[in-house]
Amino acid sequence: MSVDLNGIEQAEDELEDWLVDQAESGVPEVVLIGLLRDYADDIEHLGYVPRMWGHSDR
Repeated sequence: MSVDLNGIEQAEDELEDWLVDQAESGVPEVVLIGLLRDYADDIEHLGYVPRMWGHSDR
């Protein structure tokens, strides 16, 4: 599996933008940290990102 550095950088930029948007909307940073940790734990436990998280009908 090759690593797409441009894709990683884009994903990082998009995550940073989302985090800033949430913080600016009033979501406490401690809540954002908790969410990130929970998702990271799930991914680490499962070994993959569940595709059900990506549903566009949310």
